[in-house]
Amino acid sequence: MKNKFAIHTLGCKTNQLESFVMVKQLKEAGFEEVDFKECADFYIINTCSVTSLVDQESKYYIRKARRTNPEAKVVVTGCFAQVSKDEVSAMPEVDMVLGNSEKTEILKYLTNQEQRVFVSNIFEEKKFRDISAHQEKTRASIKVQDGCNNFCSYCIIPFARGRSRSNSLDNILRNVRELSEEGYKEIVLTGIHLGQWGLDFEEKKSFLHLLQAIEDTPIERYRIGSLEPPEISDEVIDFLSSSRKFAHHLHLSLQSGCDEILKLMKRHYDVGFYSDIIHKLKMSMPDIFLGSDIIVGFPGETEEQFKETYDNLSKLPLSDIHVFPYSARKNTLASKIEPKVADDKKRDRADRLKELAHEKKREFLESMRGQTLRVLIERKRDKKTGYLKGISGNYINVLVDDERDLCNTMQDVLVENIFDSRAFGRITG
Repeated sequence: MKNKFAIHTLGCKTNQLESFVMVKQLKEAGFEEVDFKECADFYIINTCSVTSLVDQESKYYIRKARRTNPEAKVVVTGCFAQVSKDEVSAMPEVDMVLGNSEKTEILKYLTNQEQRVFVSNIFEEKKFRDISAHQEKTRASIKVQDGCNNFCSYCIIPFARGRSRSNSLDNILRNVRELSEEGYKEIVLTGIHLGQWGLDFEEKKSFLHLLQAIEDTPIERYRIGSLEPPEISDEVIDFLSSSRKFAHHLHLSLQSGCDEILKLMKRHYDVGFYSDIIHKLKMSMPDIFLGSDIIVGFPGETEEQFKETYDNLSKLPLSDIHVFPYSARKNTLASKIEPKVADDKKRDRADRLKELAHEKKREFLESMRGQTLRVLIERKRDKKTGYLKGISGNYINVLVDDERDLCNTMQDVLVENIFDSRAFGRITG
């Protein structure tokens, strides 16, 4: 009888891709995957630790696994396991703890009976660990980079992921070609700090060099995750705006719209610099989807400084804003800054910015009405309507009432209506 396993993943696309690799390894070894709600022999929780809230969410799923099957082996890995191994291993529900370096070799540890905790020093990790794997979604992700060298004052990620490490150009291009041959039309480049790709090579390369190389592969479209503002040079903007394959979608984290707070955050730019980049991108690509992150309630943030953030964001042609109340992470510089902002004030500021974000997104979607978008039709239809569903290059969810089997094809869709953050249209080809 096959051993059954269930996995639950929290956090970023990199975590999701790493979970996919764990699933692949276990299946190839004869394990059977079941839903996390079902009874399994092994439960794997691939955690995130970007906020204290997601730490609590990780603990919830750890306890849920133990309740579902008290006899199962509960394995915790990911960023929470990496930075808080003592706290995680002390939980009575946990049988094994694996760090971020160990999880992509999960079979090596899973049946170990002599040791419970396998968490190596992430800062000793010098080599990129390739996690190439065939995937089962319409869009395929390729991990091109791991780690981060920035050490922003609020961020735990360098302690969870280590220093920046890059996948080789040859390996990335091989993965792109293989995925294209398998029928994928779009790839997503993932990493912890994508813009640092290539800087750790003996002969330093830039992220632009990688994009230029991908432009010459057979893949029809590629999408970029999050970039830092200083990494968007005029040369990068010129290349992206002339690219035949770049999906017009970028996420550029601002984190605060107040220069004083940006300095405390150790972000190496000011609001004016960020604003110039956003306007240049919008001018060169009017249809581009521009997302951003904002932290509210950073230690010391006054109401006047928050209002400065709000006002500056109001003026920017952003398409969406992800809003996060500040969450203290131990061992970070920000955790020592005083005074702290009260939780009720953080919630109030977050709510006000979320309303602004909602309005920004509504305005962007409305601007697409009457436009023809290049849409990748997904493998599964929309559950509620039965319509074909897909995603445009500029990150709009599109529904099409069409009976044809067009899954995993690129289609030109005329946007006729906007409702509930989705576009409704018809295929024009």
